[in-house]
Amino acid sequence: MTDCFQVSSPGDLGVGNGSEKQVSPQDLFLGDAKYWKNKRCQAVDTGDGEYVIEAELQDCGSKLMVSSDDLIYSNNLILSPPIGSIGITRMAEAVVPVSCHYKRTHTVSSAVQQQRPTLSISSKFPFGSSISLKLKTDDWQGEKYSNTFYLGDPLHLEATYTGLDQRKLFIDQCIATLTPDSTSVPRYYFIENYGCFVDAKVGGLHSVFLPRSKPSSLQFQLDAFSFQNDLRNTMYVTCKIKATHQLWKSSPTSKVCNYMHSSWKNVDGTDAVCQCCKSVCAKQMPEDVICDTLTLGPLIIIPRK
Repeated sequence: MTDCFQVSSPGDLGVGNGSEKQVSPQDLFLGDAKYWKNKRCQAVDTGDGEYVIEAELQDCGSKLMVSSDDLIYSNNLILSPPIGSIGITRMAEAVVPVSCHYKRTHTVSSAVQQQRPTLSISSKFPFGSSISLKLKTDDWQGEKYSNTFYLGDPLHLEATYTGLDQRKLFIDQCIATLTPDSTSVPRYYFIENYGCFVDAKVGGLHSVFLPRSKPSSLQFQLDAFSFQNDLRNTMYVTCKIKATHQLWKSSPTSKVCNYMHSSWKNVDGTDAVCQCCKSVCAKQMPEDVICDTLTLGPLIIIPRK
């Protein structure tokens, strides 16, 4: 989502005495003083009598507030006129509060299908994949279409292989990022090393693979989190997922490992294959594997009231 703030034409901003002075786009910016040189936060002359600032909701020091009905992103539009060479200025600085309001809930008629929010899934296969990654409801019975969570809320996810042949699904790796680019910084690997749910080892109290209901599916959960000292509240989850013909066998590179009671436990049976979670698991891959890398997002993580 994008904020768009429009400011009146360069020649019609008053200075408090009935006159009007021309304003340069370099004098207008969003946020406090540290953002005035940030091009994304600075006004741009559109050429049609308007100055425009376009910035992401989380940029330029915007602050998020949550009411019972709305998500409110607030900021200040700053006019900071230049100081002349002899140390005088002919215009006063101005601060204009601006905000964007979004309804947390919408009322829909039972006769009208509920519109899905802007949660999307991307795959490396442009024409569709036999592997899926979905958000699930709290009871795991259906797909969850809302993408807004409070910090600490449980995220329920399910990966599934839907091909025609029988295969067993494994999750090699999952990364959380602030953008759809899984190589961006900051990023956090909460599943790695071919199926080790490492988030449980570093404070993820509810981070766990659930027992399988069928070989071709895996359900897992973790608590919604944010990156420290970063005002952006979006999160994208990118997972490397594979489906193999090894229906009954686990291996160091095909395993589902939870960290429980200070040790690694395999959802599918013998715990011995999980011992490499303490180091680096072998890179020998099973034969005849269907793989995909899926990105789910954005998830909107907001602080609790």
